[in-house]
Amino acid sequence: MIEKSIYKLIILCGLLIGISGNPASAQIQLSGRVFDSTNRNLVEGVQILCTCGTMSFTDTLGRYNIFVGENDSVFFFFRNKPTQRFPVAAIKNPESFDISLLIYVPGKYQYLEEVIVYGKNRRLDSIENRLQYEKIFQFSGGGLKISPAPVESGIGAGLDLESLINLFRFRYNRSQNNFRERLIREEQDRYIDYRFNSGIVKKLTSLKDGPLLDSFLIRYRPDYLLLTQALDIELYQYIQAAAKEFLKER
Repeated sequence: MIEKSIYKLIILCGLLIGISGNPASAQIQLSGRVFDSTNRNLVEGVQILCTCGTMSFTDTLGRYNIFVGENDSVFFFFRNKPTQRFPVAAIKNPESFDISLLIYVPGKYQYLEEVIVYGKNRRLDSIENRLQYEKIFQFSGGGLKISPAPVESGIGAGLDLESLINLFRFRYNRSQNNFRERLIREEQDRYIDYRFNSGIVKKLTSLKDGPLLDSFLIRYRPDYLLLTQALDIELYQYIQAAAKEFLKER
């Protein structure tokens, strides 16, 4: 056991000794995230090494930052296994250099479970809202309907009197339609709020409560239709990229 530990230590020392160059020459900030083989779970504690001599580790969100030189290379070291070397000059976007390791790690973010629970409540709220305003959502904008007459009347069918009245109540119809549209917009806004909110943003970025966070939430509020098509991981990537752009401008 001791010999195995010494052997691992020798390998690690050899990798570090093989790193050449001067850390002071590092000028490019390379950052990104490390995923497992599923491209969904982020990996903590991955070591990032540069041939210029700098070193970094991924945090609890799988993020890393390391200063490198244009002529240097980087590689990732995890569970005693290094990846291939990546030349910095070949990296098109140094600010978002994400990689996937050929390993699997279980998801560990508790706030994902909270989002799922909150989503269930949101659906229940939406159903309750539709039931409460059932007449509004099912309201017909006018026109005539044929309704069956009572059997005892001996008449096959007759005009629906309520539809006939609504046909001539244009102002009422317009008011009902406007109210229905407002209810739909409120539902969509609540959906955006439950997926894109200050709690999620604070967990994924360095933004804290205050004017900056409020300004960010207004400026980068996503569109409802786009948000309904986005996976959680895609939304989190959008939030982090938007926050980086937002803070850089300031």
